[in-house]
Amino acid sequence: MNYQPLIVVVDDNHRILENFQDASAGQNVNIEVFETWDLAQQYLESIEGVDGLILDAKGKLTADRQESEAHLQQALKWVSKQEGKNRIIPYAIHTAYYDDLDTFSEELAAGKMFKKRPNSEAQVLDFLKTEIEKTPKLKIINQYPEPFQCFGSKYLDRRYENLLLSIIQVLENDQLTNPEDLLFNPCRILLERVFEKINEVDEIVLPYALLNFDDQRVGLVNCSKYLSGLAVTIRVDRESIEYKRRKYWEDHLSQQVQTIIKVCHPASHDIQKYSSYTFKSVLWATFDILIWLKQFIDERK
Repeated sequence: MNYQPLIVVVDDNHRILENFQDASAGQNVNIEVFETWDLAQQYLESIEGVDGLILDAKGKLTADRQESEAHLQQALKWVSKQEGKNRIIPYAIHTAYYDDLDTFSEELAAGKMFKKRPNSEAQVLDFLKTEIEKTPKLKIINQYPEPFQCFGSKYLDRRYENLLLSIIQVLENDQLTNPEDLLFNPCRILLERVFEKINEVDEIVLPYALLNFDDQRVGLVNCSKYLSGLAVTIRVDRESIEYKRRKYWEDHLSQQVQTIIKVCHPASHDIQKYSSYTFKSVLWATFDILIWLKQFIDERK
């Protein structure tokens, strides 16, 4: 898969964790490792972008607890609860006790259990990558691969990836009943983050002063005008300062940003004025900007 999934590995054996980190290098996956379930759970609940989970059958719930199957029981209960919240996280069990786990015969029969042996880590990663490909999330990402390449690693944080996923799900389900939470505001938030990222990557292109935070919101109009080659005047310590540069964006990008800005705010207050086609135009514009941002970042490696 082109998409680079994020997989969490939990095992109290530090060597096994290192093996997974080594195996991930050739598997196009990102790995986060933890020695106890409590730390892994904290991480899983702090970030929505985790795609898969690898568990030891007899691990530690906490650092001061002995190894036991309680580690796996607790983890599987947590995974089940996530399914009730429409969060699907495929998992695999990687264990030295492959033949002695009658309690988890269902997981064994489903092919989710793997015996620890030399190079077994690569086999587990291969299995999880296949399972991740079947999730609703990956079906959407595979349908629109280009904009989703702008999340993770040096690009936008994965929590913004989930914003885009929720927007697309609204589109596909024709559920335009809650535009403020599920529609136009998320597009605005993504655009704000794009401008912040431009500044982080190259402040010469977009000076920090132009972000002009107002109630924690980026000044979208100022940023858009500046990158389009128009003069922007801002107040700094009671002094008016004019910022202007040669047009940086091509005309079609400027127009796409204007579509997002001019529709998002009014539409979030009165959805009835807008058809689903207006929403689609905002989504396609957001796609274009994300595709451009990835190229912008890649050019500055």
